[in-house]
Amino acid sequence: MSRFSSALIGTALAVALLALANQIGLPRTLGAHPFWATQVLWIGAPLGLVLALLATLRARPGIGALAGLALSGAAFWAATQGRIAFAASYAEDALAGQMWYFGWIALTAGAALTLATLPALLRPHRPARA
Repeated sequence: MSRFSSALIGTALAVALLALANQIGLPRTLGAHPFWATQVLWIGAPLGLVLALLATLRARPGIGALAGLALSGAAFWAATQGRIAFAASYAEDALAGQMWYFGWIALTAGAALTLATLPALLRPHRPARA
């Protein structure tokens, strides 16, 4: 399996799983605002897929997957802190609202990056020809 086919399979996998997450309302369940829970998926996913394509074609899918996991974890923390501060301010703290919104975009970008690099990580390694 070539790097390009791994990238295509990874992209299809990420899009399918993110569409499934959208259908079952996973972002809303995990704390995204109901008004833009779908919107953040379709803004963050293309960003993560572009990063995954770059990581896969440059033969660095492991680094891409780790970066995606780290980005998702940090973004989930930021989004949660933003949501708590925004609610505590009775929707007047604009910075907290932006942390909540952009944290969810970054979380979906990290999830797409991680999911799209998985097939490249599972690809059998072929030694270089001499």
